Amino acid sequence: MERHDRRIVQMSDWAPAQEAIFGESASSSSTKAASLQDETESGGPSQPRLRSKSVSPPWVSPFFHDDDGNNRNLALAKSKSHGFGHSNDEPGPVRAPPPKTSHHSFTRILRRASLSLKSGVKGFVHRRTSVPLSDVFDNEGQPQRPPFVNSSHWATARPTTSHSTWHRLRQATSFHRHSRMLYSGHGERTFETDPIESPTFPVPGSGEQPPIIPRNTGAAARQAAASACNGLQGYDFMAAPVPRPGWLGEEGLDDHESGIGIALTSSEVEAFVPQDGTDSDVDVDVASGEDETDIVKVDFISRLPIELAIQVLAQLDAATLATASRVSRNWFEVVKNQHIWRESFLREKTGTYATSGPVKPGAGLGVPTVQPSNNWKEIYRVKQELDERWKEGKSRSVYLHGHSDSIYCLQFDESKIITGSRDKTIRVWDMHTFACKLVIGPPDVINDPALLLLHQEDGAAVHYATIADTDAGLDANGQPKAQERRHHSIPTLYSPSTHHKASILCLQYDNKILVTGSSDSSCIVYDLHAGYRPIRRLQYHSAAVLDLVFDEKHIVTCSKDVSICVWDRATGNLLKQLRGHSGPVNAVQMRGNTIVSCSGDFRVKLWNIDTGKNIREFLGHSKGLACSQFSEDGRYVASAGNDKVIRVWDANTGECVRAMKAHDKLVRSLHVDSVSGRLVSGSYDTDIKVWDMETGAQLLHFPKWHNSWVLSAKSDYRRIVSSGQDPKIVIMDFGADVEGIEMLESGLRIPEMGRASANSMFPVGDVAQAGAEVKQVETTGSWEFI
Repeated sequence: MERHDRRIVQMSDWAPAQEAIFGESASSSSTKAASLQDETESGGPSQPRLRSKSVSPPWVSPFFHDDDGNNRNLALAKSKSHGFGHSNDEPGPVRAPPPKTSHHSFTRILRRASLSLKSGVKGFVHRRTSVPLSDVFDNEGQPQRPPFVNSSHWATARPTTSHSTWHRLRQATSFHRHSRMLYSGHGERTFETDPIESPTFPVPGSGEQPPIIPRNTGAAARQAAASACNGLQGYDFMAAPVPRPGWLGEEGLDDHESGIGIALTSSEVEAFVPQDGTDSDVDVDVASGEDETDIVKVDFISRLPIELAIQVLAQLDAATLATASRVSRNWFEVVKNQHIWRESFLREKTGTYATSGPVKPGAGLGVPTVQPSNNWKEIYRVKQELDERWKEGKSRSVYLHGHSDSIYCLQFDESKIITGSRDKTIRVWDMHTFACKLVIGPPDVINDPALLLLHQEDGAAVHYATIADTDAGLDANGQPKAQERRHHSIPTLYSPSTHHKASILCLQYDNKILVTGSSDSSCIVYDLHAGYRPIRRLQYHSAAVLDLVFDEKHIVTCSKDVSICVWDRATGNLLKQLRGHSGPVNAVQMRGNTIVSCSGDFRVKLWNIDTGKNIREFLGHSKGLACSQFSEDGRYVASAGNDKVIRVWDANTGECVRAMKAHDKLVRSLHVDSVSGRLVSGSYDTDIKVWDMETGAQLLHFPKWHNSWVLSAKSDYRRIVSSGQDPKIVIMDFGADVEGIEMLESGLRIPEMGRASANSMFPVGDVAQAGAEVKQVETTGSWEFI
């Protein structure tokens, strides 16, 4: 009885193989098979047997035996390979369905396939090719697959592989791994005398036997690729002429519409000359041309609209702009546009080291206010030259005289310097003319003729300037010449009813108010726009106020009484008092809601201004501290004191990021320039030094510029201004000899005393105009003293 549990294979799925096996007539098959068998038995050479990539059942090709053990060789007629190329023989007619085989013959095939698989040889899985099978085309010239005649036969001749004749169906003979020859189909010799050739498809290894890799695979794929490349997709090899699609026409071979292949070269193309010693970028021709290509230069700046050309060139830096201006006259005219240089300047010269953003124009930090009249190219040149002078340490020194005792504190901007002294006075100096404009002090100082605030006994003015570069030299006796006094000035003397009765130890101002601290334990707030009129006194400390700082909301003061006071700026009310130091609090600074303080107890502390709590301590100094500074963005804290070491701290972590052995004596003053990253220090050793905050390297050293202790030193983008125990102010101006340096200024001017100040607002004697003429400025309505 027939077993029904066997796997049933649908022969219709393997139609090409059925056709190959059974497609010929009985007489033709027997004749050709006998011929092949005679050649094999005689040992004579046989014709090259070409392998096919056709689809066949995995159990037919390499395992097909007859009952007697003889080889059954079935030949296939020659035909076109997948619709391309021509064979030596013309394709035969359409074949009829093969005769039905006997049930027993088909059963033997299945049995032998099963035995072969059990011996370790796995079946094959083949895929049908997608290449057209005949020269059948649609109306547009596209290849078309012919329809099926029935479930197992093609309507046209069976296609061959890429060889001239199709392979003779894998030699349906017994297949042994260790007794065979490998035949490639290209005339290569066999490895053994047994005429059994290698299988067409790879045989996976299994059990004890290794895999078999055929020596001649992929022939059809290679032929298809060659036809696609060399024969215009195979259309040149068709048996009958067919219409070509438009994209294969003569006019379709060049790409005119896209940018591919378009070169900015002259008509002379570069040729490839073997061993000519020239390293060519592109070798395109062996028959003509030379190894040098004349590149066409397109002047795109001249061709663009001027607005677009300006936007393009505005992306360049100054050095490149200078080069671009020499390209041509047109480029020179475009580069002169002020927008280009403004963008270059603002992009390159407004960067900072430790600020919350780039430098804002008109803030007095070396970037002028943006105005139509600005010559930004010249502004760039001035800024660049100023930076070079800072690197080289070239400056002009100016000394301002007028105070009669030590100058403890100062602050300055582009237009003025305000100083506080042990002589109990506050003085306002003009930065441009070096003239002393105003002296503020108690009545006993202002009205005492013995103090000689305006004139000396010989009638010479007390306030004057000396310039070191011009005054240097020796007299006839070889002694240094007496410095020539220049820029004489007669200031306005001002004694308000609210004043300090002792030394002025600290001060700070902005564009609205001036706040001073004194040894009399109090602070006074002045209104700058009202002619430095005092508006309130801050009184709570029980000892001298050593330092102060303020912002838009708070005023913070520190004192010898080891406390810190926080005041409301608008009302002057005391908000809180911070205690935590065990020694005099010598310096305070504030950024946002954080206060930094340093003390004689060796500690640097951070405080939260809202809660009044100590949030961090910086430990590392070995002696008392005299000064501390915040960077503008609040990231760094610098501190120094009697251990002669400057330490830079990370305010977020409390880590000491740098420590510089700075001076030989106590470091009395520090100033952090957050724009440039320069740190200026002044010491009791009379030296002033400039440090790099980033590396800790010493940039500049100004030894012995004061005759005694340096008590205060500050800097901006252009100058260093310092004061000391000797009653003089030193201005180190790095921009003094730079032509056009005034273009970097913001245009702010020193506030003048208002109309009320010069008339009846203050008591008689508050304003002493000794020798000064008062005139009204009609355009502003204010008063000037000249």
